[in-house]
Amino acid sequence: MNFLFQATGAVIVTLAIFSEAYGFPGESIVLDPNTGNYQITYFGEGSPGNKKNKPLRQAIFVPATKINPVIGSTFRLRGMDIVAYSYRVKNSTNSRQSLANFVIDPVSDINSSSPLPKLRQSITVSDLDPFNKIALAAIYTPRNWVGSVWISDTVGLRIGWMFASLEAPNAGLIAGSTQDGFGFSSKDIPGIGIVQFQGNTPVFGFVDEGPSGEISDQLDKLTHNNFVPRNAAVPTIAVPEPFDTAILLDRIRSQVATWPAKQLLDPAFAAQLDRHLVSATNAFRLNNSKAGKEQIETMRNMLGREHKYLDHDDEDNEDTTEHKTVTRLTIDRLAARVLDFDLRYVLKRTEYEHENSEKRKER
Repeated sequence: MNFLFQATGAVIVTLAIFSEAYGFPGESIVLDPNTGNYQITYFGEGSPGNKKNKPLRQAIFVPATKINPVIGSTFRLRGMDIVAYSYRVKNSTNSRQSLANFVIDPVSDINSSSPLPKLRQSITVSDLDPFNKIALAAIYTPRNWVGSVWISDTVGLRIGWMFASLEAPNAGLIAGSTQDGFGFSSKDIPGIGIVQFQGNTPVFGFVDEGPSGEISDQLDKLTHNNFVPRNAAVPTIAVPEPFDTAILLDRIRSQVATWPAKQLLDPAFAAQLDRHLVSATNAFRLNNSKAGKEQIETMRNMLGREHKYLDHDDEDNEDTTEHKTVTRLTIDRLAARVLDFDLRYVLKRTEYEHENSEKRKER
């Protein structure tokens, strides 16, 4: 049972693809439209298909999606090759739950005292303690929150923060509150990633082993999607070592190509950007840096006509009145900020590498 979360005006709405699901006769998962909770009716302990003399039991599943989170992303270049990422989280006033935790998954890599494994098969039990110490030291966690780092189910890292004490029903970031101080640094430049938010809910459980069969499968789908997704700037694009401008532009192009499907970029505008990215990449491959830089500046000018102040890296507020007055439908503002940053990184790093190369020739 997949469900979506939407914020409409001052009302939080939990939308279900269907409001009821059934297993064996008498078993069901039913959405209560008044509370947004799910009533689960199932047969008690026993083998599937043999329900004789087995009691019908009920449990209430409270989704962690009765929140309307807002996340602001800040990303700044430190020195020549380190990007500092920081996040500010707000639980909007129309939320019906306190915000309990959020997870960024995947993160391609973070800057740490020792390299962290990005595949689960590459870590052993004996590696767990060193991994945790190194990983937790590499992230920024505000007071009253607990950070966590693990390996993603795909490739990369899974980074999250949880409110330190969630025993009280309203514990967490209450509606109308804002918390900053989350973050990390990385040598990888930003793309657009998904942040999964959850509200504070009662512990979900059963008086016995719980349902089985089809109703259990439907419940698994429900709990698997029990979060509110939001877009954020996340380390996604690995910078090649040794540095290669053309390869990096290819990787940026691959990231931008995913944006139309996420409704971050108009397909027609995407096609225009893609032509310039291809031209810039080819120019640098042919050692025609002048033509390559001109293509990059053309793209930055295109972005600047859609959204102003894209190079204000210290600003993470996407919804100021000033920003809204210049918003266009061609590209999401966060996506425009990310792409502009990546293109500026390419220009700055290319110039830096060129200067170093010239100095080496003079020696």
